[in-house]
Amino acid sequence: MKKMKLIYNPVAGDGTFKLYFDQLFRILQEHDIVVEPFRTFNKGDAEQAVEEIDESYDGVIAVGGDGTVSEAACGLLKSKMDIPLGIIPWGTINDLAHFLNIPKDLSECCQIIINNKRKPVDMGVVNGHFYFINVVSAGFLTDVAYKTRPDFKNIFGRFAYYVKGLEGLPNLKPIKLKVLSEGRSVFEGESYLIVVLNSSSAGGFYRLAPRAVLDDGKLDVIILKACPTPELISTSIKVLKGEHLKDRNIVYFQTHDLKILGNYELPSDVDGEMGPFLPLEIGVKPRALKIFVP
Repeated sequence: MKKMKLIYNPVAGDGTFKLYFDQLFRILQEHDIVVEPFRTFNKGDAEQAVEEIDESYDGVIAVGGDGTVSEAACGLLKSKMDIPLGIIPWGTINDLAHFLNIPKDLSECCQIIINNKRKPVDMGVVNGHFYFINVVSAGFLTDVAYKTRPDFKNIFGRFAYYVKGLEGLPNLKPIKLKVLSEGRSVFEGESYLIVVLNSSSAGGFYRLAPRAVLDDGKLDVIILKACPTPELISTSIKVLKGEHLKDRNIVYFQTHDLKILGNYELPSDVDGEMGPFLPLEIGVKPRALKIFVP
């Protein structure tokens, strides 16, 4: 039999995963997979639990949103365990699962793990020791994920993020940034937002970086320049349609080495959690993790 560590966030999404334990155990046990459950209580629990597993495990299954998935992935990277990660998306947004075409249906997710098809994916690293699997950002909207109350997200889903973002519009202020890619200056000036992506989506915006590939050794960078409100609205509509990369208020490029300099009191967001303050040095660990995929 195979043994896998099951990391689950009990308050992710609608908080109902606990009702499906028996179904998950039955499906996997019928295919000779035994799971050892671990319930998270606080930030960092999932990462620590994964770091503590040993060679007797054949995989890790993360049940929750992007934060739980990110912690499990970071734990695997830090532990240097060459075992795959399974994802059962139970969160509000589930950007990475959406990009990988992993469905929300529990039975289908179990079948993906049973089928044992694995995809190598890149991992990003910030300032040498903050790892991420999907996104790093700074500026407007970047704190929405961890400032939105879990109960509000459970009731309104992705719409809760949009409401929280609209609340912040009256306080919208540009930030001064200098951005270097592979040692060359690519942007210097005022902006509202910088997003560094491994997949194509963040915060439920699924076409932010339509050219993104998870295993190409590159990150996709999008900078929203400071601009008048009418132009900001026009650019935002293009973002929703995935037609923004050529907009004059957008700077877009791909890179494997990035530095972001600016206001040292400005925090970053790393996979939906508060990250380090600027400056940031961001790199890539190519094909550092394997994920079960359809």
